[in-house]
Amino acid sequence: MIEKEYLTADGRVISYCDNEAYGKKVIVFLHGWGCDKENLRGIYLSLSDDLRIISIDLPGFGKSNRPIETWGSLDYAKDIADFLRSCGIEKYSLFGHSFGGKIAFLISHLYPQCVEKLILMSANVLRNRHGLVWHWKVGCYKLTKFFMKIFYSAEKIEKWKKHFGSEDYKNSDGMRDILVKEVNEDFSSLLPGIKVPVFLYWGKKDTATPVWMARKINRLLPDCGMFIVENGTHYPFLQDMRIVSIIKTFILN
Repeated sequence: MIEKEYLTADGRVISYCDNEAYGKKVIVFLHGWGCDKENLRGIYLSLSDDLRIISIDLPGFGKSNRPIETWGSLDYAKDIADFLRSCGIEKYSLFGHSFGGKIAFLISHLYPQCVEKLILMSANVLRNRHGLVWHWKVGCYKLTKFFMKIFYSAEKIEKWKKHFGSEDYKNSDGMRDILVKEVNEDFSSLLPGIKVPVFLYWGKKDTATPVWMARKINRLLPDCGMFIVENGTHYPFLQDMRIVSIIKTFILN
């Protein structure tokens, strides 16, 4: 894999890896929140003899500059599609994990003429649903934050947020405005209109994107297959590497 940089029209750098297997089918890898283009290396290196691999640092992660404005996932999808088009890549398949899966899904929605096949792994296409205990905790958190703004300094409030926030929030320095916007999105209404073949790879023990999401996505998509890793977490490829053979079969046939 060769590491490269692309300069966008607004002066940002997008960092990516390319195995330069010209003439072969292209698959683009998009990582999850807080990760980078190396995160899925264990998967894509096993495919490098059969496919052209592009693995991208999403804007704001790894070595890619963050967006100047507070982007939503649709903005990310348009930016990545523009990047691929600028690189002369007109047809490709997409592999997206978590946040990267949502972006891959939206690229397939916006540019179906470019996307041949789509693989979603633990993708947060849907907004998570929560019980009463979660809502009670969130309510207490917001109430405490309100009173802290009256009595405490911004520095102390920030330390408190880092201590009690989610793992993504704790690891989102410089990107929290985008995270807050991203986690409140729901694109379930777009699912029936997806034209490309889709395969879902999910962990049954995933708590970040629970398995009910995979089942609902599978039910709403017109052309979809699914594999559930029984002991799989939010990173199911760490428990089961059958994803490599699934990608080969799905993409190459």
